[in-house]
Amino acid sequence: MRWAEIAVEVSGDAQEAVGALLTEVAGCQGYSAALEMVLGYLPVDDRLEGTLLALRNSLASLVDAGFPEVVPEITVRFVEEADWANAWKQYFKPQRIGRRLVVKPTWEAWDAAPDDVVIEIDPGMAFGTGLHATTRLCLRALEDAVVPGVSVADVGTGSGILAAAAARLGAARVAAVDIDPLAVRIARENVALNHTESIVHVAESDVPPPGTFDIVVANILADVIIGMAPALRDALRPHGTLIASGIIDTRAEDVRQGLIEVGLTIQETPTEGEWAAIIAQRREQ
Repeated sequence: MRWAEIAVEVSGDAQEAVGALLTEVAGCQGYSAALEMVLGYLPVDDRLEGTLLALRNSLASLVDAGFPEVVPEITVRFVEEADWANAWKQYFKPQRIGRRLVVKPTWEAWDAAPDDVVIEIDPGMAFGTGLHATTRLCLRALEDAVVPGVSVADVGTGSGILAAAAARLGAARVAAVDIDPLAVRIARENVALNHTESIVHVAESDVPPPGTFDIVVANILADVIIGMAPALRDALRPHGTLIASGIIDTRAEDVRQGLIEVGLTIQETPTEGEWAAIIAQRREQ
């Protein structure tokens, strides 16, 4: 199969916004970011022309919305499947996130400090590097929330990076779910890479895992979080912590109100660029 490599010239915080358009508008299964470029890949089929037109229109709207760093033009290069499968890896380097967490691909070395908690990940192009700003927000929140012995639910686990991190930070039990069977397979592989199979159980599901948990993390989308708010609340033990992310900052207030309406107390709303996470607590019942 031939693939179209889609390149958009952009730098800084606007890379996250362009990456979101590549995944949400164009349907790219992940993206990679270089110093001044964001790349995504699509199969060459009869939908490609219409998809590229929609993407160009969305890029122009992004400039109008206050992202002058975005060049609303697209460069397309056709590549074979083997090239597509490996091209993005050159941009995935080890990253320190928070105080102790380090996320690294399996093909990169890292000289770990004594206190480092190193998470190995091989996400596959289906999930890019797994280090979107929304993921980083969740990782920092988990670093603050997880203490030895807690239970964690990871709703919409994707690459499994958050489930593996929770286990490596000291969680005694992690239940991870995703609606996508490909995500379930990749998450299980990454759980195994981090030697956390005895702690993390990954299953295919469109609802939170059964039972109640000390921490529930949901890195999905604003509307999905609002729709799932009652189920996310019910998955929390009294005084349990919800970490919700995948929220563009313009929707953060909508999500906060949705969580308040089901009885959760908002504790903080950390942000990175135009993305937000919401940390909330279930009141005692």
